[in-house]
Amino acid sequence: MRFGSVVRFVAALMLAVIAAAPARADGTVLRATGCSGKIFVSSVNGYSVLTATGAEGVRDGDALIGKVDTTGYTELYDRSRGFNFSASIEERNLNRSEVAPRIAVACRSLLQNGLTTGTVVRGEGCRGRIFVSGPAGYAVLQRLAGGIVGKDDELSGDFNKPGRATVKDKQTGSVLTVFVEDYQLSRAAADRKMAGLCSANQ
Repeated sequence: MRFGSVVRFVAALMLAVIAAAPARADGTVLRATGCSGKIFVSSVNGYSVLTATGAEGVRDGDALIGKVDTTGYTELYDRSRGFNFSASIEERNLNRSEVAPRIAVACRSLLQNGLTTGTVVRGEGCRGRIFVSGPAGYAVLQRLAGGIVGKDDELSGDFNKPGRATVKDKQTGSVLTVFVEDYQLSRAAADRKMAGLCSANQ
């Protein structure tokens, strides 16, 4: 009986030590290209802003191994490219609305003219939102002014970064002012937003 109590105590102690140990939070590069040495990383704990050394080969979408949401200095491994690099974590645990303007400022030079095109996936019954499928993923645009767009219309404009933008509907020729609420979303993430914002009967 005493032996069983000792075993249970040791097991509980080991679990407590494991639980107290800092968990490693691997991440995925949200944006690195054209960001003046900064790397924006997403993890289960939110978004982090890194300044890296020897990370010129890091690309958008790369999988990173290591602590991406701690404070200070960290060592990381780019599993997608196969090399190690070091980085200083400037900010961590940011949400999407907090990291988006930081990306817009640091990564302004990614596209020379900032323009992109996309196809309207959903434009009605979504509380003023327009869901657009583009080459970098899905964008969620909140219509501020201008004409109405329809499903499958082709839009062009600067809606690949957060903030106010002007878009043009190729089919109707109408010009809209929108606020880019979200961008570079996966299909699954866009579907979740549509389910939350759009009426089912549309």
